[in-house]
Amino acid sequence: MMSAPRDKLIVGNKWLIALPVMLAALTAVLDASIVNVALPKMQSTFGSSVDEIDWVITGYLISNVIIIPTTGWLSGLVGLKRYFILSQVVFLGGSLLCGFSWNLSSLVFFRIVQGIGGGAILPVTLTILLEAFPPQEFSMASALYGIGATLGPAIGPTLGGWLTDTLSWQWIFFVNGPLVVLSIFLSQILIGENRAVSRHRGKAPIDAVGLAAVAVWLGALQFVLQNGQRDDWFQSPTIAALSAASCIAFVWFVVTEMRAEHPLINIRIFYNRNFALGSIAGAVLGATLFGAIFLIPLFAGSLLHYTALQIGLLLLPAALVSLVIFPLAGRLGTSIDPRFMLAAGTGLFFLSLLGNSRIDGQSSFAQLAWLQVLRGASLPFLFTSIGTLALTGLQPREKADGSSLFNLTRTLGGSIGIALLGAFVVSRERFHFERFGESLTQYATATRARLDALAAGITRHSGADSTTAAHQATAVLSAQLTQAAFVSAFDDASLVLAVTVLLCAALLPFFQRTRGLSHH
Repeated sequence: MMSAPRDKLIVGNKWLIALPVMLAALTAVLDASIVNVALPKMQSTFGSSVDEIDWVITGYLISNVIIIPTTGWLSGLVGLKRYFILSQVVFLGGSLLCGFSWNLSSLVFFRIVQGIGGGAILPVTLTILLEAFPPQEFSMASALYGIGATLGPAIGPTLGGWLTDTLSWQWIFFVNGPLVVLSIFLSQILIGENRAVSRHRGKAPIDAVGLAAVAVWLGALQFVLQNGQRDDWFQSPTIAALSAASCIAFVWFVVTEMRAEHPLINIRIFYNRNFALGSIAGAVLGATLFGAIFLIPLFAGSLLHYTALQIGLLLLPAALVSLVIFPLAGRLGTSIDPRFMLAAGTGLFFLSLLGNSRIDGQSSFAQLAWLQVLRGASLPFLFTSIGTLALTGLQPREKADGSSLFNLTRTLGGSIGIALLGAFVVSRERFHFERFGESLTQYATATRARLDALAAGITRHSGADSTTAAHQATAVLSAQLTQAAFVSAFDDASLVLAVTVLLCAALLPFFQRTRGLSHH
């Protein structure tokens, strides 16, 4: 292999290195979204309740968020390339074992194992790209990373629905096999690691206290976010206790890491203004992106009665548009200030969310798909610019911790966003139903006319007597009110997301221009 600059940790052809990196990122993100559509089939297979089957998702996410912040330390311990391959091996083993699960307990356990491997893959892939590409080309590296990170959630529901319907739910895990094996093979032959640099950067001793603190903090937090809405939040003693434990562990973690000589996670990186602002922007992007992907399937399935496959096809055009624009955004990022690209991406995403706030039960598939295309067009500019602004200015020793913290803030932003959005939709639906109900009383002329028209239609079609038709008309009117309330709640939630994404634009004046960005 050609000799590389003495300070480069990853050596080899940067474009060839991107191949296994993109493939690994795609499989890791794909598996976080592909499972959702198969939950009903799993539930019937194991005879489980909704509360029990939810652990298939919760277990994966908890192990995911716990492992993400430790990737900097672990990759330093065993070597970046070796840790990347090892994470994929763990992910592959967990995937295959999930497919062979014999009961729900074994499935949840193997999902936790899978999450340990999968959670490490994204931050490590980003670190490898940071090391392989020079700072002035990091916008292209960030674009390549973004292809894998954004394509997974878009094609996951479509692929998951097709595999579940045509084969069985086990195949949503087996499909990882050939993809991960190919990625491991390509990683072994295409990615080189400069051992002299690796030895120079050193291996920090284990920070057991920091590891325990981060496990309690993030594990408890993820459980609360995943189950809080269903358990009525702080009305549940379990949710209240875990929330308190998470807060205490967070404070304990920050104090420990600031004092430790060899911290598990170097949180002092947040003193870097661009990294701190970029992490905030990443959290906002995570909240709005995952929030939008959470809302659209909910709306299409509940109100428009789309099947899982139809919902997947609705999201697919956005993925295809992103796939086309990502390389263009990466190329533009080498000559255009990333702050301009962040502004452009924010504007496109805002227009998409604003359009979502205007849709209703009469909206067509084409209308919904066009709004998703707008969202898909925004993501390459957002991912590329935020990654470039946040990470380019970091020192070599800070890159691994920076990548893991950057991924953690975006992941937590998504979890928090979905949890808050779920509660918001429920409360706004209740609010609108009550407001509509106040204007529709049985004594109002318009209400009586509507009920009479419904009753007449029911009598005409079913031959029901007047009393039965009157009761059925009331039930139909109540269902229409519920539907109208849900549409209004969805529109409110989309508007809140639209305003939230503007926070990315509000951060623009505060980013500093770094040496890595001033080449143009």
